[in-house]
Amino acid sequence: MRRPVPKTLAVVDLGSNAVRLQIAAAQPDGTLEVRAEDRAAVRLGSQVFRTGRLSRESISGCASALVRFSKLARTAGATHVRAVATSAVREASNRDELLKAARSRAGIDIEVISGAEEARLVCLGVFQGASASDRSLLIDIGGGSTEIISARGEEPEHAFSLQLGSVRLTEFFVEHDPISRSEAQLIEEAIEDAVLQIDPLLIGKHRRIIGAAGTTGAVAALAQAMSGAPGGSRPVSHAEVRAVLDKLRSADLKKRKKLGVDSSRIDVIYAGTAILEGVMRKLRVEEMQVTTRGLRDGLMADLVRREVRPPAAGLHEENAVLEGLRAFGRRCGYREPHAEQVAQLSLSLFDQLRPVHRLGAEERALLHAAALLHDVGTFVSYNRHHKHGYYLLFYADLPGFTDRERELIATIARYHRRSVPKDRHEVFQLLTPGERIVVRRLAAILRVADGLDRGHRRQVRRLEVSRRGPRMRIDVWAEKGADLEVWSAQQKSELLAEVSGGPVRFRLRVVSPRR
Repeated sequence: MRRPVPKTLAVVDLGSNAVRLQIAAAQPDGTLEVRAEDRAAVRLGSQVFRTGRLSRESISGCASALVRFSKLARTAGATHVRAVATSAVREASNRDELLKAARSRAGIDIEVISGAEEARLVCLGVFQGASASDRSLLIDIGGGSTEIISARGEEPEHAFSLQLGSVRLTEFFVEHDPISRSEAQLIEEAIEDAVLQIDPLLIGKHRRIIGAAGTTGAVAALAQAMSGAPGGSRPVSHAEVRAVLDKLRSADLKKRKKLGVDSSRIDVIYAGTAILEGVMRKLRVEEMQVTTRGLRDGLMADLVRREVRPPAAGLHEENAVLEGLRAFGRRCGYREPHAEQVAQLSLSLFDQLRPVHRLGAEERALLHAAALLHDVGTFVSYNRHHKHGYYLLFYADLPGFTDRERELIATIARYHRRSVPKDRHEVFQLLTPGERIVVRRLAAILRVADGLDRGHRRQVRRLEVSRRGPRMRIDVWAEKGADLEVWSAQQKSELLAEVSGGPVRFRLRVVSPRR
């Protein structure tokens, strides 16, 4: 019996204070073996938070690191490399220079993720596999932002991305070594102002906070060394974190080196410690437990789910992802009952038409998202709302989806009404030949599902698809008076007939109304 062949994957985390690589072999059952890790001390956040631009030095240094990472990934046989950038690149007005340099020199496409997506990935990295009954509080202090996450199982229940970072605060406020009293006061005031964004309901709710690697690990190591018990994995108390902050306030560069602070964060450790202390004080947390896991691990877990083994609930079916879609729809004032009905009908058709479209879990998730958000363009105007919706979705923040997936969602939604996809359409020309096939097949399903709720009355209960040769019949089980829905679906079935290779007919089956 042949042993299953693992798939080698690579992920790159472009943070504000460093660039990190992980290469792992994923078994068909989703288990991982980390093969290699690397880190480049490239501070992309240098100058960004003051000038709004990435420096030439940081762009060049990052591109060189990515060249090295790309070679390591190729040597290891990685079939996929996913690279994401966080707050520093997110805020840089010249980020396209970095993206072009990475693509041309290293052959790596960088995805710039939102704070919400960063929180989801960090949460997944730290709590992967946790029971849905588990409740946790997580902090991830980066160079440019700090993520505070209240988690249920492995998903964020509430997430707050604060513009507090060790590099950001240091660049804004610190000019002296050791830090002056007035500079320390400014940092404290900035932190107190930012933590007001955290939901007051979290205050006093958790006794312990989990610290995701990086800064929190460095602070914990200092606290343990000062207590006379260095090393180990014990939690550190708020009092110990406060003691570290007091110690660093009077420590110059030489003293910080003597304390054992890593050279890559030796100039920003005070600001990072102040953020941790301020958050623990605000939320009345007694202690912090450090984990070595973080964003990079979440990236790898997410890539495994995309490329090797989708989760049991389905790809992109996590509560955090679906609620992210609905939250965007609500901001656009969409009609939620209609959206849910169209999504349910779309997925029913997708599942029954698998022999026709031959698409998988990833495409099903794209259809689900497009169906939920197909009408968001009415936020701008009902007239041409399919086109307005395309642009809203093209630039939307949809946690759980890559930039390219979001573009496909936007295109599928754009074709839910009026014209079918045509090669002369500019938005269709942006797609690869393979993507055009996917969009045509999914748009064909969405058009019919939308027609089946033409009156926004949710009268259709279920669908049953049958085929005889090239002919397709869809039995529509619906309440009396759903003739308009069946007529509309028939009118919008031209594309489905084209992609299935034969005529499509609908038959209405009347059921009793809901009580």
